[in-house]
Amino acid sequence: MMTEDDIKSIVASEMSNCVSDELLNTKRDAMRYFNGELPAPSGIMGRSSVVSTDVADAVEWLLPNIVESLTGKAVKFQPMSAQDEQQAELETDLTHFAFSEDNNGYLNLYEAAKDALLTGVGIWKIYFDDTPERVVERYAGIDENQLQALLADPMLEVSEIERSETDGTSVTAARITRQGKVRVEAVPAEEFRVNDDADSLDLKEARFVAHTTRRSASDLLASGYDPETIEEAAFDHLEREQDNYHMVSDLDDSQKLIVVTEAYLKMDINEDGIGEMCKVTFVGESDPSHILDIEEIAEIPFVAMSAIPMPHKFQGMSVYDRLKQVQDTKTAVLRSTLDSFYQSVNRIKVVQEGAVNLDDLLVNRPGGIIRAKGMNAVQELGGTFFGGEALQLLQYADTQKDSRVGVSPDMAGQSNLVNQESAHGVERLQSAKEMLVGLMIRSIAETGIRPAYRLIRDLMVRYQNVSVPYKFRGQWMNVDPSTWGERSRMTVCVGTGAADDQTKIMGLQHMLGVQQAMLQDPSQNLVDYGKIYNTLDSISNMSDLGEAEKFFYNPNSQEGQQFSQGKQQQQQQQQQEMMQKEQQQLQMQTQALQAQQTVAQAEMQKAQATLQNGQLKAQIDAMKAQHTQELEQLKTALQAAKDAKSQDFQIQQLKTNTALKLTELEIQANRDLNKDLQDNQGAVNGSGSGKGSETGSGGESRASAG
Repeated sequence: MMTEDDIKSIVASEMSNCVSDELLNTKRDAMRYFNGELPAPSGIMGRSSVVSTDVADAVEWLLPNIVESLTGKAVKFQPMSAQDEQQAELETDLTHFAFSEDNNGYLNLYEAAKDALLTGVGIWKIYFDDTPERVVERYAGIDENQLQALLADPMLEVSEIERSETDGTSVTAARITRQGKVRVEAVPAEEFRVNDDADSLDLKEARFVAHTTRRSASDLLASGYDPETIEEAAFDHLEREQDNYHMVSDLDDSQKLIVVTEAYLKMDINEDGIGEMCKVTFVGESDPSHILDIEEIAEIPFVAMSAIPMPHKFQGMSVYDRLKQVQDTKTAVLRSTLDSFYQSVNRIKVVQEGAVNLDDLLVNRPGGIIRAKGMNAVQELGGTFFGGEALQLLQYADTQKDSRVGVSPDMAGQSNLVNQESAHGVERLQSAKEMLVGLMIRSIAETGIRPAYRLIRDLMVRYQNVSVPYKFRGQWMNVDPSTWGERSRMTVCVGTGAADDQTKIMGLQHMLGVQQAMLQDPSQNLVDYGKIYNTLDSISNMSDLGEAEKFFYNPNSQEGQQFSQGKQQQQQQQQQEMMQKEQQQLQMQTQALQAQQTVAQAEMQKAQATLQNGQLKAQIDAMKAQHTQELEQLKTALQAAKDAKSQDFQIQQLKTNTALKLTELEIQANRDLNKDLQDNQGAVNGSGSGKGSETGSGGESRASAG
């Protein structure tokens, strides 16, 4: 087993191999250029000391694009299967929440990105902090049962109990919570060390990494370190500190600042021939004095990022490296131009000794008086101003700045230019400057954001042993990260700057229009409201407006389903009301139609009656005509009949009259004959008269019949 002295020797040896200070020296010079302190003025009285702040301008122009592009979900975990999609999205959301909300994500991103632009490397320390949190609580007016409950609470440390006859019992206690959470901190260059032969930004491959800070004795005691060691530790400064720290009062030992270093290296601490990754915490910096703790860890908790990575080097190139020469050139041109202008206004004077009052020449006043013995006693030399040539040089230097870092003041209107383009802007080709800025953003995302998200997730899986409430897809749930499995697939979702985001937004808006058009077709099976929500969510995130749940209901969430059900019920109720109204309207229309039909029937009947009357009249007239005709025919026939009957009657009458006449004649003749016979018989025998009568009667009867 390795002894403490052996570990101190190993750590001290590794610390001595981190003495190149290239990163620290770069930061010192870069900050002086950023602050406008370099190039240093000549120090000659009357000469210009102006400094062109090209490094500061470029850094401040780049930062908005970088921060804006990386503030959202720059990295997403990819699902391992079809059933893993929701879980991957949940892990992405919770990891992003831990980075941006549980920690000051904006400030951490800003500081690390600015370090990367100025020094070539930005560093984050990402670790799980399980330091107990101590919150003082005060209870007043409690009874004895409540007091016993407080004393029995294992999370409370009762420090004071006051009893009063009037106010009851008062208790002062400290509540200790040990929930722990992931911490993300930006680390300055003067606190960070890495072995000099490190050849990659990926610190997992580094042999040795150290982080030196000054911590108060109170913080060290709260972390559980040995109180005697902390008490013996002396107040000290960092060996490579940038600024002068203010001295802390030594009256309060709890606030005493102690230099503490955390060294991460591989050591065969178990002497089994295999080196384990260890974290050694000790007091001091290059020369450890006391070891506070030694523990075996899974991986180095640092992430290094760079906007312009250099191959096979830990430190990348910075904006300072790219623009140092430009700032020197522009500063020299500006100083020379201003000096030329000053000299053209206040030229050098040649004075005849004894012919001029020198006191009048010492002060240059507009309209001032110079007392001289002659007009030629004072003469001016030189002073030619060359502003036009200087302007050309400055313009050339600006073009060099644009080509080296891809930023200039005219990029402020970049987004407006994209917004004014047509729908074909989705296929817009970016300029070289925009692509250069986009490459810087992508490099920071790949080297910084991606490994940071992976490390945050892994730390939550390893150490987050309690469930945390989280709202996912509009539904609150308890999430236990310790149940998550391994996940290695990640995708960087950033583009190439603000212009690229605008291009993506335009593409998503076009996609949304296509989805809405397809949704109108009831026979299609490609789009539903869930797909449309995903498009709106992407647009919202791209626009830096946050989750789409702020503006739209997620149809897959519980709230969205409740809203959908409520809307369906409302629609059903509205449909029922509309159906009732339609039925009422239909009934009214039916009644109106029936009334109209009744009126129409009445009109029809009237028309039919009128028509029937007309037809009847026509029939009557026809009948009358027919009757008249028939009557006339009857009259004619009757007349003819009458005429025929009259003739028959006359004939019959004539026949009758003739017959009667003949009968009468016959009767008369018979009478005469009978009378003669009777006369003859009577004359003969007296009996012949009777037979003559019968025969006469019979003859008369036959005559009548005939």
